[in-house]
Amino acid sequence: MKAKKTVLIYLTCFLTSLAIMILACYYNKKRPIISPVPTIAQIISSWKQEEKLWSPEEQPTDFNINCLDILAQSALVIDLNNNQVLYAKNAHQSLPIASLTKIMTALVALETAPLDTKMIVSHQAAQVGEATMNLSEKEKLTLEELLYGLILVSGNDAATVIAENIAGRVPLFTNLMNEKASQLNLSQTNFYNPHGLDQNDAPPNQSTTYELAILSYHTLKKFPQLKEIAATDNITINANKDHKEFFLSNLLGLDRTYPGLSGLKPGYTDSAGYCLVGTAKREAKEVMIVILNSPNLKEDLTKLLDHLLAK
Repeated sequence: MKAKKTVLIYLTCFLTSLAIMILACYYNKKRPIISPVPTIAQIISSWKQEEKLWSPEEQPTDFNINCLDILAQSALVIDLNNNQVLYAKNAHQSLPIASLTKIMTALVALETAPLDTKMIVSHQAAQVGEATMNLSEKEKLTLEELLYGLILVSGNDAATVIAENIAGRVPLFTNLMNEKASQLNLSQTNFYNPHGLDQNDAPPNQSTTYELAILSYHTLKKFPQLKEIAATDNITINANKDHKEFFLSNLLGLDRTYPGLSGLKPGYTDSAGYCLVGTAKREAKEVMIVILNSPNLKEDLTKLLDHLLAK
């Protein structure tokens, strides 16, 4: 009797293990597995120590605001040739930043993985809505291809794929974003996701025009390839064995939005309003412009650049 009971126990354990294996195989067929990733501590330790960080020589909250009627809640314009603030309105006020979030997403990705790193699209990433590059589950793209989708069309699916493949899970990648913000001394910058969408269970991602200028300058200087991506009007990513063809057109419009505009990233959510981090050049003068919560982004951008680039 005792022997039969023992055999029954072993048989039950075997059948349970077999069932788990069958379920695991089925699950893995339904959803692609993200490649093993290093731990968060390993990723952070791999980042090179930041050199002395760039920042504007002056840090006014408001400057030159009486000369222009700007509708945006916050705006900042910096002359990149001499590092001087040309215009500031509520420059240190923390506000939602919508898809400007993706500048930090790109920075963390470029700090961590080579451009030719292949990344797989999960079921969850393919389901992320609103602005997308139209990724499909199980497709594989390089980080460089995903960055075009991230910056040109503000792909929330691309942001999710990058986050999952670098850190394993989106919340862990978000931790990396906040760690990088801390390294850059961006004390008023906080991230809750890698794409900037409003979520019911978390506050919106937040920063200031001043800190976004520091983040953007640092990112473009350290990774000039991102500046090239942001300055692209449109691109066709040809189909291959890993993915379909993608045609991506720059949402920012560049010269169609303002002559001399060369990037970097627009954004919009209900909580953030219209936002922008841009670079523009006229003759020898180059500026960085950051706008948060504008009801009319093009009007504010045109007023600021017409006035400040003319000087």
